[in-house]
Amino acid sequence: MNITVINGTEQRGCTFAMKEELLSALGGGHTVTEYFLPRDCPVFCTGCKACFFKDISVCPHAQYTVPIWQSILDSDLLVFTSPTYVFHATAQTKALLDHLGTKWMAHSPEAPMFRKRAVIITNAIGQGMDKTARDIKDSLDFWGVAQTLVIKQALMQPQWDLISDKRKAAIQAKCARVAARVTRTGQARPGIKIRGLFFIMGTAQKMIDKTERKAGRERTADFLHWQKNGWLNGKKPWKN
Repeated sequence: MNITVINGTEQRGCTFAMKEELLSALGGGHTVTEYFLPRDCPVFCTGCKACFFKDISVCPHAQYTVPIWQSILDSDLLVFTSPTYVFHATAQTKALLDHLGTKWMAHSPEAPMFRKRAVIITNAIGQGMDKTARDIKDSLDFWGVAQTLVIKQALMQPQWDLISDKRKAAIQAKCARVAARVTRTGQARPGIKIRGLFFIMGTAQKMIDKTERKAGRERTADFLHWQKNGWLNGKKPWKN
């Protein structure tokens, strides 16, 4: 199994340790490609919209974003980690997700995403983990990721060596359960939410195109992408 890990911080602390527990529970024999933010994407999206008008290759930060996205496309499993910062994901995580907004279903999604699994790992000293996970899951859902699982744990301490054995055991148990679900045989298939989003976005593409053509404007890059993939004529990205 090919695994891409996106670490929402360069610190090798509690969140990193939780990620290591998951990788250990998944067992050996996997190919793991790991990125650390902001080191591997040290820039904010400038809002130039070049990726929406054409594709991700013309992003002014393509030297960072294209390799990460290609790694995501080539992977069977995506692992996103982020500690909770002020009730949300880290800014550097959001910066990367902003760069990849063009891959949302509203724009130019990629067919392989609809057959992938993902795991979000987050923690906090106390509260805020649900919002942190949601910050990341919004993008995973709109990329079309078929199945997303979440591992979260209130730690009550800021350093891994201060975490109680009881909480560490709880983390290990959660990682084991998630690993078992991830490694089940069979290709991941999106549920009703992802399939519903896909249908809604396809309908929107047709409506937008009708408006653009009526106004005498050229078809959008998003519409042409959907058309090229056959998704406006009944083809589904999760079916071979």
